[in-house]
Formats: sequence, structure tokens, C-alpha cells
Amino acid sequence: MSQDRPAHSSTRNIRRGYAVAGVVFAVIWIGGTSEPAWAHAARTTFLMLTLSPTLLWANRRLTAAFHESAHPGRALARLITARVLIVATAVAASALFVHLLDPHIALDATAIAVPPLLVLLTAPLQIRGAYRARARGIHPSARPELSAARLIPAKLTLVAAALLAQTLLDPYLANAQLLIAAATVVTVTAVGPKLHTKLLTTPAPQATGRTSPARTTA
Repeated sequence: MSQDRPAHSSTRNIRRGYAVAGVVFAVIWIGGTSEPAWAHAARTTFLMLTLSPTLLWANRRLTAAFHESAHPGRALARLITARVLIVATAVAASALFVHLLDPHIALDATAIAVPPLLVLLTAPLQIRGAYRARARGIHPSARPELSAARLIPAKLTLVAAALLAQTLLDPYLANAQLLIAAATVVTVTAVGPKLHTKLLTTPAPQATGRTSPARTTA
């Protein structure tokens, strides 16, 4: 039974992660409820193309630093701060991008602020997961990781489906984007964990001389 617990915990964390991702995607899609469907799609596509590679790169670098650091608390604080700043910058840039495409679409401060706030609110889960991963002693460079080359097409497919659905529903529903957002949360939460292994890539072994963190209680 004890051997099944780590696998069960990992599966639960994956499901939880995709549920959070679905909520963030929905919030981004809803942002600026007066926007036309194309604006939702353009803003979300811009985010997918810029946010995923940047965030994955930062996660790899800073997660490795957290694993190796003699002061893991500081390294973890840098990791969470970087995630919040990257999300905030990408969301603001995507909103500006849509505004430049159509100046009649005003910048929505609330829509820009909510996604990074959601990332910040998940800090307790991030801390718990990071320390559990560190305790297992497996260096991040040796673990499978999400591939931007696989993740971006999956997200763009989701954007395209959401855009098509909203375009079809807009003539009949006053707030079609809310229904699309709710359907997105359900879809990402249900389908994401099933596709997770297909979005992973295993890094090639590297002789970097890295060592596991010292087992101290200092």
C-alpha cells in the first residue's frame, strides 16, 4: 500500500494542476466581457505563444536552483515571484496587443490583475509540492517535464474550439463567453490529466555534477 501512495499523490497533484489551469484559462477568456470573440481568441493565443515557453524555461532554471540551494526558502520565494511576474507581464502584454489591434477595446485592469492574483493564491500548493519533490531527492533535470512544443498546439486547439463554439453561440446567448469559460474548466480538468503523459518530454542525461541538497535541519 505504501508504494501506491506516491503515485496516487502524483496523480492527484496532476489533476489539481489541470483544474487550476482550466480556471486560469477561463478567467483569461472571460476578461473583458464586452470584447468580441475574436478578441478573446487573439488575447489568449498571444498568451499561449509567449507565456508557455517563458514560464517553462523559468520553472526549469529556478526549480533546479531550489533543489540545490542550501536556503530553499529563498529559492522558492524567487520561483513563486518569477511565476507571478511572468504571468502578470504576459497578461498585460496580451491585453495591450488586442488594444493595438482595435483601439476601441479598452484595457481592463481587473482582467489583467486576476490571473497573476490566482497564481499568487496558489502559493501554498506550490510550496507544498516543491518541498515534497525536493524531499524525494530526484533532481529536476532527471524528471520528465512539459514540452512547450507539445503544450502550445494543445492550448491553441483549445482556443480554436472555444472561438468556434462562441461564434456559433453568440447569436443565441447574451453571455456565451461565460458558458464557454465554464465548459473550458470542465474540459481541461477532465481531459488534461489523460493527455498529460503525451505533453511530457524526458531530458537527456547530463553530467552536470549536480548533487542533491544536504539533509540538514538548519
